Amino acid sequence: MKSAPAIAFDYAPSRLILAGVLLLSAFAALAVIASGLAIELRAFLAILALAYAGYAAKTFSTSPIIRIAHGEAGWLLVDRSGDEKAVELHHHVHRGSLLVLEFSAPAERVRRFVLTPDNIDADTRRRLLLVLAAS
Repeated sequence: MKSAPAIAFDYAPSRLILAGVLLLSAFAALAVIASGLAIELRAFLAILALAYAGYAAKTFSTSPIIRIAHGEAGWLLVDRSGDEKAVELHHHVHRGSLLVLEFSAPAERVRRFVLTPDNIDADTRRRLLLVLAAS
């Protein structure tokens, strides 16, 4: 039996998803401001929504993982310091242009990576889908 082909690619969080989250957060703040609540409560809730959006954007955009690789030894996640961590592909979902990879490692939290056309090129995406189909 032929083993799945090796693949490695750099990972950076999607700027399109980040822009969408920030846009929806701005709409949420505008909805609170346009509501009939007391002015103090509106201001507090709008600031709270924008602060949480800023926190979520910072957390999302500063992923510690910079590279995802698959070879004969299995899946590897490489962090900013170059440390490699062996993980298991727990689940993957492919819907249209979105591809979500879910990895798990013993005694660690589950990590999910959303791949969109702006953070993975078309050829790498095609090769990754072949690897996923083979495994």
